[in-house]
Amino acid sequence: MLIYDQALDPYHTAVRLMAILSAATQRSVPLSVDAARIADYFLVYPSKMGDFTFPAEFRNIRSAVKESGNPYRNAPGMRAAFERMRPIFSAALSGLIAAGYVNEDAFISGFIQPSDATIPDGLQAAIDRFKTRQTSVGKFILSDLLDMPANGDKGLKHRSRLIEYRYDLV
Repeated sequence: MLIYDQALDPYHTAVRLMAILSAATQRSVPLSVDAARIADYFLVYPSKMGDFTFPAEFRNIRSAVKESGNPYRNAPGMRAAFERMRPIFSAALSGLIAAGYVNEDAFISGFIQPSDATIPDGLQAAIDRFKTRQTSVGKFILSDLLDMPANGDKGLKHRSRLIEYRYDLV
């Protein structure tokens, strides 16, 4: 039996990634590849944010997380699902770089930045639809979560426990 899982679809991942990049750019936040991977994971599995260590000012979002379900198939485990998404995320990011929508030089430095290329209307419409469909948790991910630093103690890696943070240079 074949089961389609949007979380593992590189085209759907590209739309999510462009939505994350758009949100980070609007907030003037530098977007690291690791922060984008974490944000993408929580956009796909918002209920998994129950294990996220929120800063004190965002503790109220925890109740919204408890009420949220996953819009896609529920994946068992946190790290296993996160690592299963890695090659799909990499393929989507590589495709966006090859198409000229993401700056390759910034990527080499570990960051995702938009290029000067104009995004086609169809892709922009998909990004806009994705952003408008977001619940309060998705809106939090596309805003305040992106403001948090990715590295170091109390960074996204540490708070999510999805990526090792202890050896980060901060």
